[in-house]
Amino acid sequence: MKSPLSLLVILCMACKTPQKLKNELYQAELAFSASSAQKGFYAAMLDVASEEIALFDTGDTVINGLPHIHKNIQKFLESPTPPYTLTWKPEKVDVARSGDLGYTYGWYTLSQNDSLGNIKIKKGLYSSIWKKIQREWKLVLD
Repeated sequence: MKSPLSLLVILCMACKTPQKLKNELYQAELAFSASSAQKGFYAAMLDVASEEIALFDTGDTVINGLPHIHKNIQKFLESPTPPYTLTWKPEKVDVARSGDLGYTYGWYTLSQNDSLGNIKIKKGLYSSIWKKIQREWKLVLD
């Protein structure tokens, strides 16, 4: 018969696993935001996107699959500077019990110069869905 202490240790270990996965996903989201600030959102997205990604482009368009996204964002990748700066920070992170699917949401800040060179800042909410593929978090919906 197992001792109560053994059972407690096993339960504590099981409790840490979901938090570890949440921390991994949180760090992946922060790294994605930092990369977006450095080299532009679209270039950063290509680094974390899964092959099956769906991107809600302008609010009324869904681009499905990495090859289609790459084709649609090529003009941004060829530009010497990104058209805007987009950063964000997750406020909520959760991961399924299976450990291979998670979501984040939080606040984003988008900075862009208008035609007169004035910086315009827009803030809002974002949500993303991630999937763990071969031990790495990949973006599947943004």
